Amino acid sequence: MQPSLMQQPAGPSGPVLSLGGPIMALGAISFVSNLLMLTGPLFMLQVYDRVLASRSVPTLLVLTGLVCGLFAFYGFLDALRSRMATRLANVLDARLSGRLFAAAVHFRLIADAPKTADPLRDGDLLRQFLASSAPLALLDLPWVPVYLAVVFLFHYWLGWLAVAGCLVITALMIINEAMARQPTQQASAAQLLRQRQAENIRVNAETVIAMGMLDDLRARWAAQTGRMIAALRTGSDQAAFFSAATKGLRFLLQSLVLALGAYLVIRGEMTAGLMIAASVVTARALAPVEQIVGQWRSFVGARQAWARIRKVLAVRQAAPRDVRLPLPTQSLSVKGLASAPQGQRMPVISGMQFDIAAGDGLAILGPSGSGKSSLARALVGVWPSLAGDIRFDGALLAHFTPDQIGSMIGYLPQRVELFDGTVADNIARFRVNASSEAIIAAAKTAGVHDLISALPDGYNSQVGEQGDLLSAGQRQRIGLARALYGNPFLIILDEPNSNLDAEGDAALTDAIHKARERGSIVIVIAHRPSAIAAVDKVLYMRAGRQMAYGPKTEILQQITQTGTNVRPIKAPGA
Repeated sequence: MQPSLMQQPAGPSGPVLSLGGPIMALGAISFVSNLLMLTGPLFMLQVYDRVLASRSVPTLLVLTGLVCGLFAFYGFLDALRSRMATRLANVLDARLSGRLFAAAVHFRLIADAPKTADPLRDGDLLRQFLASSAPLALLDLPWVPVYLAVVFLFHYWLGWLAVAGCLVITALMIINEAMARQPTQQASAAQLLRQRQAENIRVNAETVIAMGMLDDLRARWAAQTGRMIAALRTGSDQAAFFSAATKGLRFLLQSLVLALGAYLVIRGEMTAGLMIAASVVTARALAPVEQIVGQWRSFVGARQAWARIRKVLAVRQAAPRDVRLPLPTQSLSVKGLASAPQGQRMPVISGMQFDIAAGDGLAILGPSGSGKSSLARALVGVWPSLAGDIRFDGALLAHFTPDQIGSMIGYLPQRVELFDGTVADNIARFRVNASSEAIIAAAKTAGVHDLISALPDGYNSQVGEQGDLLSAGQRQRIGLARALYGNPFLIILDEPNSNLDAEGDAALTDAIHKARERGSIVIVIAHRPSAIAAVDKVLYMRAGRQMAYGPKTEILQQITQTGTNVRPIKAPGA
């Protein structure tokens, strides 16, 4: 069984996650930064217990100068830490974005892919989280026990009071975690569905306006917006409650520490300076916990996004091969092929078996839903093989690298979609180093050079999003030129003349003849007789299975005589 070109087992190891060095550097800076946070309490301790007691102005000036220098250094480190976190997020994004982009494209081909899956959005969410102040609070969290230990050094009663407050806040954080998980997931899913719904309506704007669907679709979009807002409101209200409770508890605890400290001062068990320092250190100890609780929704969202990203990282494209096979020039062989969309085990087509030599032209015929387009998707590697194999010059399709497959295959799908850019960009498949000669040669072979030259900016004319600045016939003919670009060995054309006039039909027939003359295999899926005029073989399908294969005249006659439910197709001159 031939494996999918898009799924090869692998773990999320490798350079993508090798960020230990930068993280250790952030940890080291956080260590120094948190040490410097003791500057304030110690300064207060010295002022209350030494300066005020001795009334020494020189001591006050020296301490003030020292504090100014230490806090300036702290400010520098804090800014440096934030900049490092932002750059760390950018580095991770740079290492992940390429694979996430490919995964986002592949997800459209997977039958059971969740509708709420969006690897690119997950990557953006993770990058934004890492660049925020939330992860820095995690680096400060290990210092909570250190600060509590300092309070214990001041007086054990104060230490136990601070520990009790910290335990209560931790309990609030755990409850918040349990309650925030589901609202966060619901809000994320609702946002993505709303975004996709709006994008789908926008892309099909012409149909929406022409058929008076705008008001109904707007109501549907508004309903989805309401569900999204409700989910966001639930999460926001919950987060606000726990954040306010944590903040209020921290302020209360700081005051309680001050009150207990004053009582201990009255009893003569500690000094006023220790009382003030204990209050400040307690507040500092609980600050990271308060910050984490306040941003808990972003923590939960980032964690859920990372879980989804790990699933993407666990599947990668085939590893680069040490030996690159030569591009095929002789034959295409299909043996016992069964295929289905990614993620689906029940084959849509099965029992496909035929051999084609260089220069042959094959028409695939059959009633609607017989599996013709499904066979085309399997031949170009978009669908995986569940059984059997596809071989080019004896080598499995999966043994060629993705860039080789792109070079040796030209594909014109039934639904022609161009990309926002120029006509030349689309014909050249957006290759960076595409030559003008190759672009023009493909256009001339497709018989579309004169049509392109008549456009306002010629080959530099913009096609618009999905080619909406062009007519359906123009899109189809430029799509044909794209399929012919680079003289690929296998050219598959699915309903290539569905939007063509007589002139376009003639140009298509001529293009097929030229491609076959230079040694390409051309496979045409069609219902209109003119599309198969330039082929010499026919494969007939029904219900996802191959029913007949052979010379065109023989198979067309067989289709006519067997009395199938399909309208017989007679090729001109056959």
